[in-house]
Amino acid sequence: MRSPSTFGRGTPIGATELPPAPPPAVDVALKPSRVRLLGFGLLGAIAASGVAVAIALLFAGPDIPAEANASTPQPTAPDRFMAVGELRVERDGKWTGDPDTWTVSVTWLPVEGASGYVVSRDGRRLGKIEGTEFLDEAVAPENRYRYEVVAVGSDRAPSRPSRTHFRTEALPDAFARVQGRWVLALKVQSSSIFDSGGRILVTFTPNCERGPCPVGWAFEEAANTGTARNDGGRYDGSGVGGFLTLDCHGGTVSSTVTMEFRIRKAHTVRDAWRATEISGTLTESVPSSSTCLSARNVWTFTGTAQG
Repeated sequence: MRSPSTFGRGTPIGATELPPAPPPAVDVALKPSRVRLLGFGLLGAIAASGVAVAIALLFAGPDIPAEANASTPQPTAPDRFMAVGELRVERDGKWTGDPDTWTVSVTWLPVEGASGYVVSRDGRRLGKIEGTEFLDEAVAPENRYRYEVVAVGSDRAPSRPSRTHFRTEALPDAFARVQGRWVLALKVQSSSIFDSGGRILVTFTPNCERGPCPVGWAFEEAANTGTARNDGGRYDGSGVGGFLTLDCHGGTVSSTVTMEFRIRKAHTVRDAWRATEISGTLTESVPSSSTCLSARNVWTFTGTAQG
């Protein structure tokens, strides 16, 4: 126990002893230091300059060099050539009954920059050439054709097609070839024994490979053969053998038959200019046989080719 002399005036007896009060707090935000002010100012300046640069780049885009662009322009498609001009088709040379003479010439003006030209007929390609003239050797008389020409560049770029039509004319009947199997419709003109007509089959065989020429004939079921010479579109000749007249005993009589005819119609048949219709006369002369038969029969006829 302490003596009374040890108590001072400071703290009452029984009171709690408290720690000393802290110094008043300093508000840093309200009182920044000079270093912090300089730092914040620098950052603000940097940010502001970045925005300015971005805005400047945005508005100054057209002045930026091409190397700065992110994308590369794509190449455009090559321009087409101009279509060929003055496309023409003409018959080449003089056409005859020989198919080797059946050609047409296709011509046009050159196109600058073209490396070649593609020629087509009726939608079918005929070939590619470098020049401006094409000879078509696969045509025939009395036909209509459609030609098309396209210019092509070294890079295979085509021009628009140029088109034209051409019609080949019919050839004269004199150029026609008499060939193949025919049906002759006979009509009696005069006879010493007959008064009716009928039909008979005959086959004509030309004596040449192409065009018109003399023809051999052979009547079917009559055994009569002969040859007819030609003079333009007219034919005449004679033959021997059985024909239409029988002797007094019903046997076959050897006859002399004279045939004359001319071509009435002609058309292109496969690869030849062929006669398709003829007309003429047939004369059969029968000598006396065993003193029981002598006759002279004349028929007019029209003939139709069977192919």
